[in-house]
Amino acid sequence: MVERLFRRAAGKPVAAATIDDRAAAVLDALGDWICGIDAIGRLTYVNASFARDHGGPAAMWKSRLFIEFVPPASRDAVRLALNRTASLGESQTFQHEAQATGGGSWRQWTVQRVAGWVPGGSATATCLIATGRDITEQKRLEHQFLHSQRLGSIGMLASGIAHDLNNVLAPIVMSIDLLKLRGGTEENRALLDIVAASADRGASLISHMLSFTRGLDGDHDIVDLTSLVKELGRFIGRTFSKNIQVHVAVATDLRSLHANPTQVYQVLLNLCVNARDAMPQGGELTITAANVTLDEAASRALPGSAPGEYVAVGVCDTGTGIAPEVLGRIFDPFFTTKPVGEGTGLGLSTVRSIVKGCSGFLTLSTKVGRGTSFHVYFPVAARSEPARAEPPGLENVKGRGEHVLVVDDEEFFRDVTCRLLLDFGYVVHVAADGAEAVRIFERHSHEIVVAVVDLNMPVMGGRAAIKVLQAIKPELRVIAVSGSDDAARAKGQGEEHELTKPYAMGDLLRCLREVLDQPPAGATSEERIP
Repeated sequence: MVERLFRRAAGKPVAAATIDDRAAAVLDALGDWICGIDAIGRLTYVNASFARDHGGPAAMWKSRLFIEFVPPASRDAVRLALNRTASLGESQTFQHEAQATGGGSWRQWTVQRVAGWVPGGSATATCLIATGRDITEQKRLEHQFLHSQRLGSIGMLASGIAHDLNNVLAPIVMSIDLLKLRGGTEENRALLDIVAASADRGASLISHMLSFTRGLDGDHDIVDLTSLVKELGRFIGRTFSKNIQVHVAVATDLRSLHANPTQVYQVLLNLCVNARDAMPQGGELTITAANVTLDEAASRALPGSAPGEYVAVGVCDTGTGIAPEVLGRIFDPFFTTKPVGEGTGLGLSTVRSIVKGCSGFLTLSTKVGRGTSFHVYFPVAARSEPARAEPPGLENVKGRGEHVLVVDDEEFFRDVTCRLLLDFGYVVHVAADGAEAVRIFERHSHEIVVAVVDLNMPVMGGRAAIKVLQAIKPELRVIAVSGSDDAARAKGQGEEHELTKPYAMGDLLRCLREVLDQPPAGATSEERIP
């Protein structure tokens, strides 16, 4: 259509000046950029969209060389495309950033141009028609889509890795408990305490990773912020570059929060990672935590706040600071000042979402070349809210000769679980997969009263095995076990109880007694298993 409008005079190509008012009105109404180019490469015509997006009236661009509107790095490719169009009459499609403004700075647009060819004409007549379109938003959406796909893949990978790591940690944790129970020298018990602390730290990191990949959902609980901040300080002290000095200052009487502990950890870790990235040559990172009470006057001075009692956590660095021109966009999703491939632009947007979800708020102060300070204000938990109770001891958890079927494809886990249950008075049958469990159960179904079944196994998975076992014996009690969060999701879907690896020896013993001491549910196999 555009080429036909340029051929209105006697079917021949004409100079842009001869385009009549009706044709010009049509071209100006188009959202795409339209420009005519003569044989020398000068602009003979630009429509209103071109003039508007390039920052000046149409007359301003007349007789300018088209190649001036192309970044230097793209000019050779664009020249080649235009030459092919002019010599062969083939339309060419190419993409590049937009033309420089009057001040000479390149606009960060992605522009798509399609060159058309008008045959014949003089050197000063229009012989090439180029149309352009700003596809920045399209590119941004494509980037977000690909980024979401990558995050989904990372989540699946993290879940699989977490399952394997939890299976590795599970026999370690249970063996530590069993060795402590069997006694030993004080030195050996001290070594076991060190191993236990390391295993617990590993399990905690896996939990953090899984919670992050699952998103912002999660149960709120009482959060001991003192322990959490100190753990974070130890973690970043071990993992950040040695040229960054980490300081942690926590008030002795710090109040607790009612929040999701993993989300709080994620907020503070994101802020610490940003602080680290702002200090490529090193510097000081300070984490503080203190109780704060805001009255009406103090609340009015802090946007987004409300009067009340808070715990304020500060993350301060001595880095590069945040430039004023980007300060208003730092919480936008996918906005990042880091090079391509080094930042997702989701860190601060996630921080703000979590903090708002906790009914808190955050403040920011920054100075270019001097550093940045974030302060996150979390509302404190109600004083009447009880702290999480310590798990009960191992009183009254011994077995009474009950037969237990342990089904797990991890040899070490089977071995440790078998030794533990034998020590505590149970009779144990073991199977390496669901199919073997069914064969064993068919021979001993009159004796076995409870099955501890891993949900993720080869040959026959845990859920399939549970269906078959309860079809044989509907009153069979089941404890579902998983190295990921499958067990937690199993609640209410047929399994009576659930445990997520790695768990302590006492967790399994108490769960067994609870299962065995409660009256039968009386449900049929069809009702018990989905």
